[in-house]
Amino acid sequence: MAPMLRSAKKMRKHLIEQLKSRKVEGARIAKGFKTQEDLISLNLAPQVFLFKNLFSGQVAYSQVPALHQDQIDEQFTRPNWENRKPSRRDDLWRIMCVANFNNYEYAIAAYQGLVDLRRVRDVVQKKEANEMRYKNDEGNIWYSGQYRPIYSQEAVADLNHIIEEFELENTELLWENLWRKGDDKYWSDLVQHDSLPPFNPKYQSAFLDEIREKALAEFQNARDSEITETM
Repeated sequence: MAPMLRSAKKMRKHLIEQLKSRKVEGARIAKGFKTQEDLISLNLAPQVFLFKNLFSGQVAYSQVPALHQDQIDEQFTRPNWENRKPSRRDDLWRIMCVANFNNYEYAIAAYQGLVDLRRVRDVVQKKEANEMRYKNDEGNIWYSGQYRPIYSQEAVADLNHIIEEFELENTELLWENLWRKGDDKYWSDLVQHDSLPPFNPKYQSAFLDEIREKALAEFQNARDSEITETM
């Protein structure tokens, strides 16, 4: 019995070390903007990951299944008391949506479009954007504690806008909960919706890596089929 327990402890220790290693590697890979050549060389699929902050309701975008401080610095350029620059603590960020695109060009355009729209809302047209946000009786953005749901709603609206504006056909959106996408009537037939499989948040990095592997395999199979059909 004792050898079995020691073996189980060793296996658990090995698993925990592997998970920590994936988190560190994922954050390292997330650093900096990724070109098509970067994504291909890193074995990344044409995807965009939307992470929601459990404390504030803010949303961060990533081209890879992880977040880096560089992305937070780039996407939250004008922090204030209602929109503070969020911490990169792993336990504060949960995946909200994984967007699978038809090709790398679409994925890069979508990511850059989302980041640009965020900049317009927070910097260029800050006053106009703030006027459109739901307020409480004191005239501030509605919140509960420090959580402001408007930020995730804006991220969903921006994703919808980008897909339609750029006509990103054959897009698949995987949601942690389908209710986040809102009513189907607001979405075009360019996109299909589905739910992410249930997972333990403790192992989010490993789970998202599996989602990446699956999307990459499906993308490569689709490309192989196209090549075969043209031969």
